[in-house]
Amino acid sequence: MAVTGNRQPDRSPPPGRALAPEALAAIRPPDDVAARFRAAGWWRTETFLHDLYRTAALDPERTAIVAHRRHRAAGHRTVTVSYARLAHTVDRFAAALRSLGLAEGDPVAVQLPGWWETAALVLACLRAGTPVVPVLPGVRAHALERILAASQARVCVVPDRWEGFEHARALAEMAPRLPWLRQRVVLGDAAPTGALDFDDYFRRVPHERGRHGAGASPGADRADRIGLMVTVMGLGDRYTAALHTPNTLYANIVHRRPAGGPGPERGEVIYSSLPLTSLASLLFTVYWPLALGGTAVFQDVWDPGTCLDLMAEAGVTLAYAGPDHWSEVLAAQRERPRRLDALNLALSGGRTRTSAPLLAELPAALGAPVHAVWGSPEVGLGTVARGETPAERAGESDGRPLPGLEVSVLPAGPCPAGGRQPAPLLVRGPSVAAAVWRHGDPAPVVAWEQDGWLDTGDLGRADGLGGVQVLARAGERVGGIFMVPTAEVEEALLTHPRVAEAAVVDYLHQEHGELPCAVVVPTTEAEPPGLVELREHLAARGVGPGFLPTRLELARALPRDDRGGVRKEALRSWVSTLRPGTPRTL
Repeated sequence: MAVTGNRQPDRSPPPGRALAPEALAAIRPPDDVAARFRAAGWWRTETFLHDLYRTAALDPERTAIVAHRRHRAAGHRTVTVSYARLAHTVDRFAAALRSLGLAEGDPVAVQLPGWWETAALVLACLRAGTPVVPVLPGVRAHALERILAASQARVCVVPDRWEGFEHARALAEMAPRLPWLRQRVVLGDAAPTGALDFDDYFRRVPHERGRHGAGASPGADRADRIGLMVTVMGLGDRYTAALHTPNTLYANIVHRRPAGGPGPERGEVIYSSLPLTSLASLLFTVYWPLALGGTAVFQDVWDPGTCLDLMAEAGVTLAYAGPDHWSEVLAAQRERPRRLDALNLALSGGRTRTSAPLLAELPAALGAPVHAVWGSPEVGLGTVARGETPAERAGESDGRPLPGLEVSVLPAGPCPAGGRQPAPLLVRGPSVAAAVWRHGDPAPVVAWEQDGWLDTGDLGRADGLGGVQVLARAGERVGGIFMVPTAEVEEALLTHPRVAEAAVVDYLHQEHGELPCAVVVPTTEAEPPGLVELREHLAARGVGPGFLPTRLELARALPRDDRGGVRKEALRSWVSTLRPGTPRTL
């Protein structure tokens, strides 16, 4: 089998665009920081690979993953993977990556649906010492090329075709402009685009038995190295990446880990509705179950009925979803109730607020408590609202920080005098990303060089009861399931012949949480464009379905500041006072 590009890594990054592997490798916590976090139990010297191999040795047939494949024949849609099989596959995939000439620190981009092979490949990157760059399946060619250019990924793995989009062809078309991309790997039909066939090379070849299988010990010296590069879309050419280590991810989980680690009893069974390559699903259904000796449950295509069936059949104990997904689950559960006897906790939120009516109705439908959460790419899971205060029950507070996490607007943080006045939300603690890098900047912003603080881009204030109220999410990224890259959507809207000005802001839907609203100034008031027409226009220009506006408001002009910038807070305030579907102008 021929493998092209199997050479020693080219370490010269494209000028001014990418973060060189040497820069990633240099991001390491100071000894005193690491020692303090380890002494507190938030960090450790092991990684999730140690959890995987330990459970595989203790109980090889324990279920590690339950995955639903919608496009398979009935009766063959649910795939169950044991710990032994997962550990063996991780070793094989890691050896395959090394056989392609990858060295430690060389990024690998993964844009695959919620398949069990996706989880195995993410863990294989940790095994091989190659940071993984997860990309949502809904991201189209324009954004994918920017991510690959900035991350300088040496390998990119995509499906041949998914949900109507030709991923393999799009990747082949941009490859000549990405000279450092040494391998295109396709899961599916790779032949038409001349890519490396994932099944033939990764799945079927026993690389682990050859010289590439004799790698370093699992996770040796990797607990504090950058292993995950989470892209935050929405800043045009200045996308941002949150750079996490296994330990910053582990700190999101340790509060639910048994004191002695995974034992002979199966740990929690955890479900996430979001795409597997989102940070939330990586936390909840890749890393978290391993740390607990538990089981991950996910589906490749969202469907509320399938979600409920999976939760019931797999005995899910902890479930996470965004408010829009939970609202669909609520409707499906009312239509055909399922018994969720094992469920003991549901989490709702992330970067989107859960409405008070949804928080009030979900517990009875699910038969379990529901907690609202706030998080961000910079911190993962940040706060939890357990319904212990009137503000939390009313959906007016995002709750208290996880143990060890400091939030700037709370006492002892760098909050300006004034207490409950809105201020930027900065975070500090063991779960905070090691660094944040704005694509194209000469160097990342390293947390411990800023006294440990990183800016989430959100605004908030103290709720007066020990918790945080998030008032505004980062202006350039809005939405529920997907973080909508507003700059790109606005740019695409302006290419419509009847759009003179455009802005995209978030609005709070009572059932679905935060959704994107397009505010458009038409070229002529006599013939303004409609929402369906604009959505079709955006889709034709490659905007993913998860990024399309769900609401349209027409305005005579956009409010601007003295520098000409759109005053998005004014737009949000205006949109929030209107009833959707009623014609009006600003």
